Amino acid sequence: MIDENKRIQSVERALLLLEALAAEGGEARLTDLAERVGLNKSTLHGLLNTLAAMGYVTRRGTRYGLGLRIREIAQPLADQDFELKERFAPALEGLAKRCGETCYLAVPCGSREYLYVDAIEGAGSLRFGSPRGRREGLTTSAIGKVFLAFNPDLLRSLRRADKVGAALETELKEIVEVGYALDLEQAEPGLNCLAIPLRRHGRVEAALGVAGSSKILDEPTLNRLARQVFKEMFDIIKL
Repeated sequence: MIDENKRIQSVERALLLLEALAAEGGEARLTDLAERVGLNKSTLHGLLNTLAAMGYVTRRGTRYGLGLRIREIAQPLADQDFELKERFAPALEGLAKRCGETCYLAVPCGSREYLYVDAIEGAGSLRFGSPRGRREGLTTSAIGKVFLAFNPDLLRSLRRADKVGAALETELKEIVEVGYALDLEQAEPGLNCLAIPLRRHGRVEAALGVAGSSKILDEPTLNRLARQVFKEMFDIIKL
């Protein structure tokens, strides 16, 4: 696991720049990129030229775009992404059908965030746009806390960065004991969430989440839902 105090700024900036290009639809002007990533144009121009020389960025007039070399190195990940979604699709679909609320499939992303890789929007009282591709903090949601509770490397990394307080430590121990995490209006007023770890060969590889109105998905309902999922989907979530 990477030491948070030893992150290399130039590498971090280059990757943020590629993410910004992707967020802009794969192509953007220098001015727009500078505003999005918060860098001056001189620094940004140097990063773009370096990435262009390596094939990760292309230039079309006054606009910069993602280079085809990214597709080459990303192909193995695309295959893994498809396999993961295919493997846990029955659990995601089963949970969505049972509760009628918006459900998510997420995976760890770095040492501080997780990434939504799939979602089924529910017909419940609260409706959300698809979060696919969006990242969230590990310490601010039920899904993130599931990853921290069952991944010692992630937890150690955040401890070294002084991001884990006493209250969170206690909560993570409780999550390990019960096997799932709840967010009872902690992240957002009126919104309750449940997150369940998804294992492969005994290791937590992803998380299944559901979010909805606190009036409908109250604490007893979420606890009951978690027990039902463990009982009905054991073969999927516990391998």
